[in-house]
This record gives sequence, C-alpha cells and structure tokens, in this order.
Amino acid sequence: MRPTVLLVAIALFGSPATQLLAAGPHTHAHGRAELEVTIQTGQVEGIFRTPMDNLLGFEHAPKTDAQKKRVEQLRQRLENTASLFRPNAEAQCAAKTPEARSPLFQGRGDAGHSDLEYRFGFACKRPELLKQIEVALFTDYPRLHEIQSQLVTPTAQIGITLRRNSHLLKLQ
Repeated sequence: MRPTVLLVAIALFGSPATQLLAAGPHTHAHGRAELEVTIQTGQVEGIFRTPMDNLLGFEHAPKTDAQKKRVEQLRQRLENTASLFRPNAEAQCAAKTPEARSPLFQGRGDAGHSDLEYRFGFACKRPELLKQIEVALFTDYPRLHEIQSQLVTPTAQIGITLRRNSHLLKLQ
C-alpha cells in the first residue's frame, strides 16, 4: 500500500491494525502466531493472536488445578505488556492497559481450539527515537516457534517473520 493511500485509509477508516483485523480470519496453527503493529503519532497499537496451546500446552477448558493455575498465571502475565513487548528505552514508551480475550479465561474451550487475542498499546514521549520492539515471548513459551508480523507506519507496511533467534521488530 502506498503511503498516501495508507494515510487516507487511516483518516477515513481508523488504524491499519483495525483494518488488518477485519481483512481476514485468523489462522489457527500450533507453533505459529500473528502480530499486527501500527505506529502513528507517538502511539503504538498492537494485536497478537495465537492458539492457547502455544502458551499453555493445551487448548481445552482447564480441568486440573495445575491447568487452572497456568491459565491464571498467563492472565496475570498478560496484564504487563512491557514483559511481552519492549520498545527501545530511548523512545520512552509507556504501556497502555491491555485487553486479553480467550474462552479459557472463562473456564471454557471452544470445540477443542482456543485462541488468545491480545490487544496492547504504548504511548511514546520520544516517538522519533523508536527504532525497534523486542518481542519477548519465545523464551517463556517454547511451543511458540514463529510469529507472522505486519508492521504499519505512516510511510510503510512491512511483513516480518519473527523467530526465537530473530525476535526484534525493527522499525528502520
């Protein structure tokens, strides 16, 4: 998408991340996840989608106390966006309140497949210094192998595949 078309789309229809979400269905594939990040006027908005199996090792409604505890630990971890996504410090980005949705958080599973949709954001005081966002998920979630990422800025739309050994979403 050309930058001028992108800017017009933002003005008329909202953020590109919203448009990407509406563009097509999420693909449920174990070991893989999707990440959409939009950056504009000092704001970083993101949507992360993954099968819960990648984060918990199961997707059904939690049955045992151990499974219930793992779901609760994940929910607590998701409350701290900066533990999962880390903009470089020079940009002075503060995390906004995230939103995490999954049937497992209500103690139920959907037909054996449960996904997480995680919406997060940052407000950056020095957006001109924002160079990268570290995606810090691979270390704690070894079942996660690949994240298909879309990065949208006022001047570009870039597709990036992140993996354990290349987990930086580079903006420049």
